[in-house]
Amino acid sequence: MSRRYEAPASVPDRTVQWPSAVPAPRVPLRPARTTGPAHAASDERGRGLTWLGVPPLGLAAALAPVDPGMVFGFGLWLAGLALLGSGRVPRLGPLDYVALLLCGWTTASLMWTRDVAASQTAVQAWWTVTLLLIGARHVLTTRRRLLAVAAALLGGTVWAAVRLILAGDTGEPTLRVGLDGVGVNYTAYALTSGVLVCVMLLVARAGNRPVRVGLWALFPLLAHAIVLTGTRASLVALTAVAGYLLFARVYRQAWAWCLAVAALLLVVVPFGHLTRYRPEWLDAAFSRPLDDLSGRLLVWPIAEASFWESPLVGIGVGAFPSTNPYFEIGAHSLLLTLGNDVGLVGIAIFVALLTHVMRGAAPTAGRRNAALVGVLLAGWTPIWLSGHWEISPFAWLVLALWSRLPVALALPRAGRRRRRRTYPPAPRRPAPGRAYGRTGSSLTG
Repeated sequence: MSRRYEAPASVPDRTVQWPSAVPAPRVPLRPARTTGPAHAASDERGRGLTWLGVPPLGLAAALAPVDPGMVFGFGLWLAGLALLGSGRVPRLGPLDYVALLLCGWTTASLMWTRDVAASQTAVQAWWTVTLLLIGARHVLTTRRRLLAVAAALLGGTVWAAVRLILAGDTGEPTLRVGLDGVGVNYTAYALTSGVLVCVMLLVARAGNRPVRVGLWALFPLLAHAIVLTGTRASLVALTAVAGYLLFARVYRQAWAWCLAVAALLLVVVPFGHLTRYRPEWLDAAFSRPLDDLSGRLLVWPIAEASFWESPLVGIGVGAFPSTNPYFEIGAHSLLLTLGNDVGLVGIAIFVALLTHVMRGAAPTAGRRNAALVGVLLAGWTPIWLSGHWEISPFAWLVLALWSRLPVALALPRAGRRRRRRTYPPAPRRPAPGRAYGRTGSSLTG
């Protein structure tokens, strides 16, 4: 008996035909890995090694308010260890390039300086604080690392305050109390900056509730130590910070007004010939006699005359004290000091540096950012008006912290665990002939 020949079913007949009313399920694809396993592992190791850059920065931060001379002596090594310990190649930003440009300009002033020895010392100090700034900005890319260095700064400040209080507890009346080997004004400015760091930690909500209660308890301690130094600029700075914080609660753009007032005062006060104006009414506000602001009203005209001798490039970094015929001290004014050291070119670069710091702090990003920018301006303007704070290692570490304010203010997700992304399982296709039947000749056979 012969078998009847049947043509084989075509390929479409052998496949499952899904009804038009029921679309075929689509299985979501997993995102493609942009890096391989080896690269991911090395990236994890790099992030872990970045912690090795924190201890050198923490050591520099803890020593800055207590022994700035040691920081200037070993700061280059500490900055180098921080950069090498990070395990990553530094990615420089505009702020870092501007800082290097300022250092390069101070180094170039060695060609026309009036005091080579003093300029060489000042150039080394500029390179030290610049590399500390770059190293801190390179390492402090997470909230935890930034708060660790800020805590080291505050810890060194508290230690300086305790030593100051113990030194002043002698039972003998003294107008000013300082630390051995450290200028009393420098100590006062460091204590004032410690108050600013304390405010930053509170605004960033660092630590738990007991830690924040301890931060609040540090304010009277630091204020008492500042009073012992007798530095009027620091006392005015504390008053300005308190007034600004009250003003910022009512007016959101208070930081912009603070910036305008600070710029105006920095220009008008040293160049305004205040030798003709003696504010005797301020004598009652301080324990020290106001007289000529400890010689500043006499030094400012001399520094201004020296500035106009070479306004474009200055007379050389660190050269003015040796050319001061009366006191052999610095200009005690940020604008006059920079003008004599590096001229209008250096002033423009320094202003660009501060502009990038403020831009990194992002005052328009939120109320907390704006408040902290105004706090820094209100606290440092009296110091810039009458002191030397432009080359302090403490100040440049604070600038590094403020340039990373968005990192500090990024609140951690407490109590949340990172959920692992899951994908829905692919739906099982029904076997041919069970859900929708067979196709082709089998449907009729």
